[in-house]
Amino acid sequence: MRPASFAVLALVPALLAINQFASRPDFTTVETARIRTHLATVERALRARDVSRLSPAQRAARARNLDVLHRYWTAGVFPTNTDFPSERMPYFVDRSGVRCAMAYLIEQSGGGDLVARVAATNNNARVRDLKNDPELVAWLDANGLTAAEAARIQPWYEYTPPPPTTRASEGFKATTGVSVGLNTTALILNGVRTGLSRRLTGVLGVLAGVSSVAAGVPNLDHAGQRRTLGYVNTGVGAASVLIGVLRLTSRPPAPANAAVAPWVDDRGAPGLSLSLRF
Repeated sequence: MRPASFAVLALVPALLAINQFASRPDFTTVETARIRTHLATVERALRARDVSRLSPAQRAARARNLDVLHRYWTAGVFPTNTDFPSERMPYFVDRSGVRCAMAYLIEQSGGGDLVARVAATNNNARVRDLKNDPELVAWLDANGLTAAEAARIQPWYEYTPPPPTTRASEGFKATTGVSVGLNTTALILNGVRTGLSRRLTGVLGVLAGVSSVAAGVPNLDHAGQRRTLGYVNTGVGAASVLIGVLRLTSRPPAPANAAVAPWVDDRGAPGLSLSLRF
């Protein structure tokens, strides 16, 4: 089997691993789906409640808030818990200014001052802890919602590690690009005839592959795109090492002992020439 064929076969497991991890949903995707499901379930339950006891103004405000809630969870932009690694924690407003569902409803109905006050004084409070807040009680009453219903609307958030800085992110991406480029070059040198010695191209393949694996392994402990790029590095690096070793250990094909070529004699008559090597 030719070295180029070995390269293709060696890259297959790496490509399968890359596809597997690239298609696996990351933590943010799973958390967003969880909160969306929670809020959609709550919206359906609140719409099914008997609200005949409410005044026409309260019923209208309640329906308006449920429409706002629907737009909120459909958009799928929710607070992020970056401060409590071991806890599921509610946030009124997160570090990026993203409002929770209840804060969003209150703000959209003109209660921005209430949201700002709660965020400044009790940002991680449960709604049930605020049941004695006069301003919140008045808002709930005017909008046809009970404290228990507001507590159901309020989600809690799993801890999400802060994203890496742009410099660090670009760093591991650049490392992957350089590493894959070097290994691709090594694979090409070992898979086609370039005139370079088999020993030289084999050594280049092994060295490039080892450096790629060393760069990729630390990224396997991370999540999302960084882990995927780690698998790219280690997979391509392993293929490069394999091809380099094959290049170093296999014998080059023996030269042909006989060769046939076209030939023309002194009178211009065509023929064939046969050369033998002993």
